[in-house]
Amino acid sequence: MEQIFLSKYARKIFFIITGVLFILLLLIRLMLMPKISLYLNQEYVIIFNTILDALLSTGVSTVIIASLAFWLTPRVVKESQMDIIEPKEIKGYLEKARDTDEYWFAGGTGRFTRSKTIPKLATDARFSNFSKKIVLILINPDNDTVCSNYVNYRNRVRSGIKKNWDLKKIKMEIFATVVSAYSWKREQPLLDLTIGLINHYSMFRIDLSTKLLVITKEDTSEPALMCEKETFFFKSYLEDLRLSLSQSQILNVNVEGIPFNELNGEKIRKFIISLGLDISILDDADFNDIAELVKKGENPYGY
Repeated sequence: MEQIFLSKYARKIFFIITGVLFILLLLIRLMLMPKISLYLNQEYVIIFNTILDALLSTGVSTVIIASLAFWLTPRVVKESQMDIIEPKEIKGYLEKARDTDEYWFAGGTGRFTRSKTIPKLATDARFSNFSKKIVLILINPDNDTVCSNYVNYRNRVRSGIKKNWDLKKIKMEIFATVVSAYSWKREQPLLDLTIGLINHYSMFRIDLSTKLLVITKEDTSEPALMCEKETFFFKSYLEDLRLSLSQSQILNVNVEGIPFNELNGEKIRKFIISLGLDISILDDADFNDIAELVKKGENPYGY
C-alpha cells in the first residue's frame, strides 16, 4: 500500500479502481440483491448481504485509514522520500522539468538532452527575453578508458541490443551534443551554457530543474525516480551535481558555436579542435555524420 501511495500515477489508478469497485458493490447491494432475493432462499440472501456489507465496510475503512496515514505523515518524512515514476509517466515529468530557468543534466552522451532539452530552453529564452541557464555534465571523450567502459556497459544492457556501440560512436554522440549546445547558444545568446566533462560514467541520468528532479536509466521500460524542489534529495542531488561540475573539465564558453545553417564536417572538425578535444579517432566522414546527428536532433527515447 505504501508503494502505491508513493507514486502519483499508481495513487490515481488505485483510487479510480477502488471507487469503481465501491460503486459496483453498492449497486449490487442496494439494487440487485433486493430483486434476486425474491428467487433465493433467505439463508443465502442473508449470507450474500453479509459478505457484501463486510466488503463495503472493510474496503472503505482500509482506504480511509491508508489515505489518512499517508496524508498525515509528517512533512519532514515526505521531504525525505522520492516518488517512483512509471515508464509512461516519465515523458510528462521531463516536460514539466523543462519549463524552467535553470536546468542541470548529468549522464552519458546527452542524446535526449540534445534533441529536446537544449532546443526548448533556447527557444524559451528567445521568446521570454530572459536568460536560461543549462549545465551539461557529460563523459569526457578524451578519456578512452572511461569511454571504453561505457561502451561495454551499453552493449551489455537490454537497450543496447542491436545498437553496436563502439568507442568512435560514443565519442561522436558526445561531440554532437557539444556542437549542438554551442550552436544553440550562438543562435540564442540568452542561453547561459556550461559544459563539464567528467572522467567517470553512471548508469543513471539526472535531469534537475528549478521544479523537480528526475532520475532515469537507459532502458525506457524501466521506472524512474522523482522528487520535488525543496525536498531533501532534491537539494542533495543539486549539491552533488555542483561537486561533479567542480571536478570536471569545463569547456571554454567563449568559443563561438557554428550556426545551424552552416554546419558541415570541416567546420565541426575545427570547432572541436578549438575546444582542445582530441579528434584523432575520427575521419572526415565521421565529422559529416556528426553534422547530421546535430541537424536531425532525433529523440532516442520517445519521451
